[in-house]
Amino acid sequence: TEKAEDLTQKRLIHWMVGREIDQQFPERSGDFQAERLRVHNFRLPSPVREQKSIVENVSFSVRSGEILGIAGLQGSGKSELLNGIFGTYGTRAEGTIEVDGKSHAIKSPLHSIQLGIALLTNDRKNNGLVNEMSVARNISLAALREYSRYGWLLTQKENENARIRVKDLSIKTQSLQQSIQTLSGGNQQKAVLAKWISTFPKILLLDEPTTGVDVGAKHEIYTLMNKWTSQGIAILLLTSELQELLAMSDRILVMHRGRVAAEFSGQEATQENITEAALGGSEAA
Repeated sequence: TEKAEDLTQKRLIHWMVGREIDQQFPERSGDFQAERLRVHNFRLPSPVREQKSIVENVSFSVRSGEILGIAGLQGSGKSELLNGIFGTYGTRAEGTIEVDGKSHAIKSPLHSIQLGIALLTNDRKNNGLVNEMSVARNISLAALREYSRYGWLLTQKENENARIRVKDLSIKTQSLQQSIQTLSGGNQQKAVLAKWISTFPKILLLDEPTTGVDVGAKHEIYTLMNKWTSQGIAILLLTSELQELLAMSDRILVMHRGRVAAEFSGQEATQENITEAALGGSEAA
């Protein structure tokens, strides 16, 4: 306990996580390579009115090793964009994607996983985890073909992968067979990330990756994002925390009413111009 006026942010963080965190956001290297993903004329029709669009005429690209941030108010279509690219809505989503220069129609999550695309949803309890299953089973869920043969689960191979992921992502668990719901929020989130890294993705779609985790787990997730981009993975980062978006993104797209309202480089982006674009720019004025 301390008086608020005497308590520094650094000291408060130390009390919360039990260690010093000198820099909340690690530095980005900015070492980008060839284009990894290109999205052409993406459109998601409304399920109620076919003529109306939730997302309309969105096109962009992201390079290997790059983090492309996506900003926008709630209802701007940003989560629907990531889900549509991943195939959550099946062929109802219109447009094409290019992965490493090869064009593909949007079909299904299975097809996207086979192309090297992974989606971390913004609701791990309902869409990211199976709470009744163990840590090991949750980590293998998206890549069961790698851990089964003729319909039989290869438990030893599954557990070996889980051990590697638990170590690499510093997941704190007493046992691989421990129920996933007994882990802390930050460790549950890292387990969901481990599930997707087990598919060996080329492109990671991250929808609110640090929601509901403490400041120490956030720092660990940021460090992992830098590690993955250094290995050539392209990341689309959707977050409602502007400070996080500005610190971790190399470029930022801002969405407004289902369309891209603006694009900023990391150097150009500020909280003010992102907020203005998210509100519709001159329309908001």
